[in-house]
Amino acid sequence: MLVGNDVVDLHDSENRPEALHTRFDARVFASDERAALSASASVHQLRWTLWAAKESAYKVARKLDFAVRFLPKDFVVRQIAGGRAVVMHEIGSFDVLLDRTDDWVCAVATLTSVDAWSIRRPLSVGIEQLGMPGADPSRTVRELACAAIGSRMNLPPGQVQMAVDRGIPVALWRNRRLPVDLSLSHHGRFVAWACGDCAIPAG
Repeated sequence: MLVGNDVVDLHDSENRPEALHTRFDARVFASDERAALSASASVHQLRWTLWAAKESAYKVARKLDFAVRFLPKDFVVRQIAGGRAVVMHEIGSFDVLLDRTDDWVCAVATLTSVDAWSIRRPLSVGIEQLGMPGADPSRTVRELACAAIGSRMNLPPGQVQMAVDRGIPVALWRNRRLPVDLSLSHHGRFVAWACGDCAIPAG
């Protein structure tokens, strides 16, 4: 199962409406998305929910085709309902699971059909707030994801490692790539990870 994720800190200073370029929405969102924003009573949360859905879908699309670029208008959010969304792109249709609070929005995309979410969720989805000012979010999210994968696969603590393959994070155990698809994200005060289904390695 290929997965992609994104988290957005809703209170990050760069995300506040007054900090955005006046043409931000026009540059990023399709006409139907802009119409939804105009009609929304929660414009700030919806804006970044749409963004997170697009970003998470892009991360899956790039695993299918490394030539895919993140051009936000090319990833169109067709619907948001019941904590799910569908994102359309020329490479395919992506189902997105959404989680939203007053502090953050998080999206996890997959090519799996929407109906399958009820029986086959991603292996692990986690969101954590950085513990202290100045903490390295990249290092923190890698450590948390490795710990989650190790726990799920019954591997000794500290033995799962992280590497990068053409810009995409991969998990290793004993220098072998684990059969798990992985996506990492961080923004502002929060880090998030998502891992697709995996099996316990032999040996």
